[in-house]
Amino acid sequence: MDNFGQGLQRTSILQELAGGNAELGEAFALILDDMITQSGIYNPEAEPFDVTPDSWRALADKPNKTPEDIEKLDKSFKAEIYSLAESFLLYMARETRNLTGKLEYQQYEAYMLKHRFGRYDVMNKPEYLNVVKVQIRNAFNKISAHGEQVGDNLIDKHDMAAFIYALSTRSRRDANGNFAGFEINGFIKPEEYAVSEHNLFENSDNLFSVKLRIAHKMLNNK
Repeated sequence: MDNFGQGLQRTSILQELAGGNAELGEAFALILDDMITQSGIYNPEAEPFDVTPDSWRALADKPNKTPEDIEKLDKSFKAEIYSLAESFLLYMARETRNLTGKLEYQQYEAYMLKHRFGRYDVMNKPEYLNVVKVQIRNAFNKISAHGEQVGDNLIDKHDMAAFIYALSTRSRRDANGNFAGFEINGFIKPEEYAVSEHNLFENSDNLFSVKLRIAHKMLNNK
């Protein structure tokens, strides 16, 4: 692409970012920040976040749902997830002055150091900072690859949507207490978010990795 083409592409990206709505993403970011303490323990005074509107939950609670109801629930839930993901990613991009619509590791790290760990003056605690950066790198690797072993080292709206979808699900158990998959909850609760974040920060293929993989497949199942 020549310089003129690059200039047009950059202008288009700027216009898209300028016209986007980051308000929902900002509110979501602040709520997530409030859910976790420095040590990773959940804040019992924090409020949960409901990904879905009241209309979705009312239909979800309807008994004897028709196939059309189920299809509507699926489509509307995915639409809500993508809307939140795009707004959240836009907010993160603006916070890190990113103009591509996709976050590289350094931008994600800068965002996390400011928002997740910014209250704890980590920049003046080298040993703690080193530990934190390992956690951030693990989280980036999982989100950018939506739980797979290898990714493109970029977080785009599809990766972010899978992340939020994974946060919005909970483990389901059968009558004997055995793991029976995941179900959509819609609520992101502080205590559940703390567990998800812990798994996200770990350098292992764990339960949240599985959630990310399933979420990505569900969102892209046309």
